Amino acid sequence: MKTIDIYQVDAFTDQPFCGNPAGVVPDASGLTDKDMLNIAREMALSETAFVFPGKEGEYAREVRFFTPTEEVDLCGHATIATFYLLAQLDQFESDQEVLKIKQKTKAGILDIEILFKENKPHYVLMEQAQPQHLWTINNMEELYNMCQISEGDHFYSESLSTPKVYSTGLPDVILPVKNLDTLKALEPDMKLLATFSRNNDMAGLHAFTIEDETVYARNFAPAYDIDEEAATGTANGALISYLYDHGYFKDEHIGEINVYQGDFMGRPSRIYARICEEEGVKRVQVGGKAAVVLKGRMRL
Repeated sequence: MKTIDIYQVDAFTDQPFCGNPAGVVPDASGLTDKDMLNIAREMALSETAFVFPGKEGEYAREVRFFTPTEEVDLCGHATIATFYLLAQLDQFESDQEVLKIKQKTKAGILDIEILFKENKPHYVLMEQAQPQHLWTINNMEELYNMCQISEGDHFYSESLSTPKVYSTGLPDVILPVKNLDTLKALEPDMKLLATFSRNNDMAGLHAFTIEDETVYARNFAPAYDIDEEAATGTANGALISYLYDHGYFKDEHIGEINVYQGDFMGRPSRIYARICEEEGVKRVQVGGKAAVVLKGRMRL
């Protein structure tokens, strides 16, 4: 019988019971795929992260991510939760205000920045996979039916009007809607969305609007048994990539947003996203704060 330590960490917030909760196993050495899936089911959170030792000179830690039903390549909020926790557990030696390390994931080896304040972890930034515009939604009638909206609901502006599938680790439909009231009232048909997502190898739907230069978003991923998620790192990486490609930012080479997500669920989350382009290569970072709310011990 093995005993492991497991934590629940609320990501993209510094307040307990806000943000998006993730399970984190800081030492998953010796766990099998079956063990990790069973633990993720038991935690019943959208994702649980399992941490394995790094490889000197290549990456500080390897992290694998499981939903209650399957393994996924990358999870933004669980990454923020994981590296905030590891820093709080003093697993990294550093006297710098910003510690730069790497994590290995199934989406690749990605950069992590941990910002310290008074020698305590304050903020975590994660690099996303290279942004990709995978395809454009052409069957609008299917989209309206799936999202239970009308044609007039989804246009945010002339330049931000076409739903497209973007990925910075996991593919999502990026759906612009016309205002905050429309976003709040959005109630997708979860069965139709789950089927659509599975048929198209997608995570789900990320809807957004912009009011007074503030970005508001909601994320739906029923294919992963997540009807709605309070904060979504990879989807907001995809969102800022969409905005960048559609000329939303005044600077042609850099842009940043703070996304408000989870408010309609009673779990307000604040996600920072940044994109920059140098010599034709785009770099996307997503970050935020975190709060450790639970520590437990599990026997297998």
